[in-house]
Amino acid sequence: MATLNERARDGEFSNGWIEQGIKFLIVGVLNTGVDLGLYFLLTRLLFSATDANVFAKGISYSAGVVNSYLWNRSWTFQSGDRSWKTFFPFVLVNLIGLGINAGTLWLGLHGIGLSEFLALILATGATLIGNFTISKFVVFRK
Repeated sequence: MATLNERARDGEFSNGWIEQGIKFLIVGVLNTGVDLGLYFLLTRLLFSATDANVFAKGISYSAGVVNSYLWNRSWTFQSGDRSWKTFFPFVLVNLIGLGINAGTLWLGLHGIGLSEFLALILATGATLIGNFTISKFVVFRK
């Protein structure tokens, strides 16, 4: 089995891989906008209690997952697979990501005592690399 350095040297990690990574990051920025926009809408307008932060995060993160699936399936990975074949594995990956995201938010807020803004950044960053790797090599593999 070739090492990562050997695979990179042999061109396996070509511009297509880099292009997908950049597209994934762009979609991630859009998802973050959906996620944070809905989070702030929910926590500032609907749920005034501070204990509802994690619940609101679950709803907002889920909206970001649907946005992510649509963009990543059609644009980032250009998957020709039927939706049912990729949607449920994608949702499963993102449910794991939701646990990491919400858990990191809680840890940032209550465990470390970060500001809400920094805890949200930490929670968002905690899922990025794992979600890309699993999406590319498991969910939308060609």
